[in-house]
Amino acid sequence: MKEEKKTIYEINNKKYTAIVRCVEDTQNIDKLYDVICQYIISQIN
Repeated sequence: MKEEKKTIYEINNKKYTAIVRCVEDTQNIDKLYDVICQYIISQIN
């Protein structure tokens, strides 16, 4: 079973759920950061 953690944040009266999952054997950590940052920016806009 893969580990998963959910956290709810409230910013400006809007609730956001952050889901963190363990990833095994990542090949390119910079690519992973890029994907995460793009997702976060798309959710803020």
